[in-house]
Amino acid sequence: APTGIIITSLQGDGKSVVQANKSARNSAIRYYVIVFLVVAFVGGFLVKSYLEEYFFDRDVDRLVAYYSHVMPDSMMAGDRHNAMGVVWKYRYNKQKLWRRLEAKYGVPVRQPWEWDGVKEDKNEEEPEVEDLDEDEKNQEQDL
Repeated sequence: APTGIIITSLQGDGKSVVQANKSARNSAIRYYVIVFLVVAFVGGFLVKSYLEEYFFDRDVDRLVAYYSHVMPDSMMAGDRHNAMGVVWKYRYNKQKLWRRLEAKYGVPVRQPWEWDGVKEDKNEEEPEVEDLDEDEKNQEQDL
């Protein structure tokens, strides 16, 4: 006494098992390639933005240090806001800015950390320090 009927039928789009596996693999590869391209695209903009900001700040610091060394009593010395405007104006041709500054003031443009060992005025001599207590020390040693 059979109680049920077993029916077999083919469900699907008529592909073989090999074709179905190949199609699934290609879909997965396509998915990961698209995800990689989207991440690279967005990440590229993030890296570009970071580098532009870094180079902009570096050049502003360079210009502020230059004006602080060349014209310490001027309005440009230490004025970061004005330096930002000048660097923004020359953002596509910074070499032109550095050449114009060197031609105008006759002092080469250096990086901010390179100004540490440079004297402000080469004609100015360091004053001699006279030790007024030297005679008293010699007299105390003689006693």
